[in-house]
Amino acid sequence: MLKINSVKNHEEKLKIIYILLFYIIFMHILTGCEKKASIKLPLEEFPVSKRLTPLNIMLSDLKVGKSKISFTAYVDDNNEIFIMDFDGTGLKRLTFNDTNDYTPSFSPDGSKIAYISFIRYGQTNDEIFLMNSDGRNQVRLTQNSFSDGAPSFSPDGKKIIFESSKKGNSQIYIMDINGKNERQLTQNAMENCCASFSPDGKMIVFAAYITSSLGVRSDIYIMNSDGKNQRRLTNDGSINTQPSFSPDGKMIVFSSNRDGNSEIYLMYADGTNQTRLTNNNFVDTSPAFLPDGHHIVFITQKSMTEKLGVHIIDLLNL
Repeated sequence: MLKINSVKNHEEKLKIIYILLFYIIFMHILTGCEKKASIKLPLEEFPVSKRLTPLNIMLSDLKVGKSKISFTAYVDDNNEIFIMDFDGTGLKRLTFNDTNDYTPSFSPDGSKIAYISFIRYGQTNDEIFLMNSDGRNQVRLTQNSFSDGAPSFSPDGKKIIFESSKKGNSQIYIMDINGKNERQLTQNAMENCCASFSPDGKMIVFAAYITSSLGVRSDIYIMNSDGKNQRRLTNDGSINTQPSFSPDGKMIVFSSNRDGNSEIYLMYADGTNQTRLTNNNFVDTSPAFLPDGHHIVFITQKSMTEKLGVHIIDLLNL
């Protein structure tokens, strides 16, 4: 009887040890997750960037998907669409058309890419197309005589927001992924562009340009996903554009020339604590968060001998 009780006591001790080990491991993982989400503004210094793409390829229109980055590259005397992995490997060209294909954007599940194509099938303006993420099954979604641009998916993958000049100045529209049920979201006297959803799908952030006697300026705006409750987040008289949310929806990264040339900035989603992230002599554009929430990719160059390419910074490695 004593032996049996000893065995039981030993088993109980092992259970307690396993529970403690599980708790320690769980708290370690939880602490790591909290560290990833612990970015606070303003930052104490500028993050150091690393180039991911070859020096001899000129890029633009960067967007981040579930597991890859999409962008436009100028090759064969026109713009074509490429994708690559987050670390710069797996570079792959998707379009091989005798026309300009650009501003690609991944669907949330990574299976589709919405993009713009010009002068194809007899058209003479920008139209929105959809294709598989391997470049196959290219389908035209918009059909009009005005330019459509900058498509971006809703988080559930069922809608696409885009900009169009069909009513004069550029406004933000939304439609189903088959091109149907199109609806206008903005109605103002500005040139609206660069719209993207918040991760929960409740908000849309975009930029709006205006030209006056003082020159051209643009500001970042935010609105409900139905176009209501529009409010301005930046107001410094410069060009603030290309906004996109962080994966947790708490921050917005964007580009601005408020300090001379275009640099990358970060702010909270309510517009507070606007913080400069880059300090380069050349133009920095197209910023976007990676899914981990602390890496940001953008397009820039470091010298006149290299072309615009994808760079990456880590906000937790300062």
